[in-house]
Amino acid sequence: MAEYEKTPAQQSISWKGGKYAGELKNSKPHGQGRFIMPDGTKYDGEWEEGMPQGKGLIIYASGAKYKGEFVKGKRNGYGSFMKPDGKIIKGLWETGKLVKPLDELQQGREYKKSSADSASGKGRRGEPAIYVNNLSHWYGKLQAVKDINFEVYPGEILGFLGPNGAGKSTTIKVLTGQLPLKGGSAQILGHDIGRDDPEMQAQIGVTFEEKNLYLEMTALENLNFFASLFGIRNPESLEALKRVGLADRARDRVSHYSKGMRQRLMVARAFINKPSVLFLDEPTDGLDPVTASAIRKTIKEEAERGAAVLLTTHNMFEADELSDRVAFINEGEIVALDTAENLKLKYGKRSVLVRLRDGGSVKEEELPLDGEKSSARLSELAASPDLMTIHTEEATLEKIFIRLTGRGLAG
Repeated sequence: MAEYEKTPAQQSISWKGGKYAGELKNSKPHGQGRFIMPDGTKYDGEWEEGMPQGKGLIIYASGAKYKGEFVKGKRNGYGSFMKPDGKIIKGLWETGKLVKPLDELQQGREYKKSSADSASGKGRRGEPAIYVNNLSHWYGKLQAVKDINFEVYPGEILGFLGPNGAGKSTTIKVLTGQLPLKGGSAQILGHDIGRDDPEMQAQIGVTFEEKNLYLEMTALENLNFFASLFGIRNPESLEALKRVGLADRARDRVSHYSKGMRQRLMVARAFINKPSVLFLDEPTDGLDPVTASAIRKTIKEEAERGAAVLLTTHNMFEADELSDRVAFINEGEIVALDTAENLKLKYGKRSVLVRLRDGGSVKEEELPLDGEKSSARLSELAASPDLMTIHTEEATLEKIFIRLTGRGLAG
């Protein structure tokens, strides 16, 4: 970010007793702009509705500088403050005050890593491949993602489970650079996101909601071209197409593909560079059950190879089958994060469902598995001549999500 060597080419106005040059909306600073206050203090950065909001640099009249995040005109988020004597303080700020220096944040990061290891039971070692700390994103005044925290380690699949509009896709778009980082911080393979970083980008694979394929090229040509962008001279493109069931249509133009076939090609493209990190946004959406099962198998194989996988889905069965850990996200917030087994033990209840003939109809009775009264009643029903079936009932991720949020995964 430049330090006021030049004035932007946008509009200039008087503002709050000072001078502003930059983008406007409704005659207020909004977008990117620079402001010189009456006392000589200068701000260069992002604005929203007349106040600094987002990333910016402020140079105080005293000579001190702050570079980092702002909310409603105040230092808020991660930033670096340089005092007039040159001493630098880095950390987390809230409403203009430093609340956590960088060393405390690093200690908290190590604690969260060890806690996550215990929760998953995988005995993970080393640094996380994806590290997210207080990540937030806004669409105008709507905060779509609200201070979320999580890590994904090499060889792990983290399932982001939530309904449409919960913040799943927005999170992936921010982490993959499709949307700007507006709050918090995140690293992929130790690299800060939000920068043009070819080294990091060459090690990730992504399936997007939008099928950005070259329709007049064949599937094989699409994969070969994409691999060439990574400098891969002999890509295993045909093998990648075999994994998603498209080998027999490898030389057909993608314009002749169905929606499901294009989705499979997107998955194959995400794997072609053998990435260390995979971002899979609803990878089986629109696929038939047999093909979806094959795609899930390839996702498991990628994790077994050592890739860290962040998988978004609103399909509870998919999340349960694939994920080492599950994050429930609702209205932009993570409301629970643990293994599916631990979530079921914590929030679910053990029960049996008994079905009995009742004249010409069927009646059902659900009994908890705990307690002497239930045991006696279950024995009584089991001895009934009207007994049809007895099934154990396990808490599903869908039921747990509804219990925690009050809404369904399809909502």
